[in-house]
Amino acid sequence: MPKEAARILASDTTVTTEELEAIICYLNQKLDGACSRNEPVPFLAYRNRTLFQAVLNIRRSESARRNEV
Repeated sequence: MPKEAARILASDTTVTTEELEAIICYLNQKLDGACSRNEPVPFLAYRNRTLFQAVLNIRRSESARRNEV
C-alpha cells in the first residue's frame, strides 16, 4: 500500500519537487531534533518522510528515464 500511495502522489503535480524537498528537510529536522533531545521518534514524521522520499525518488527516476530518450 505505501508503494501504491507513493506512485499516486508522484504523478500528482500539484506538489512540486521543490516543495517535496522542503517537506523532507523539515521532517528530517524534526526527527533530528527529537533524537538530539533523546525523545522518541515522532512516528508520523518518520512515516511521512519515508513516503515523501519515495515520491521524490520515483519522480527523479521517471525524469531520468525521460531524459534518456
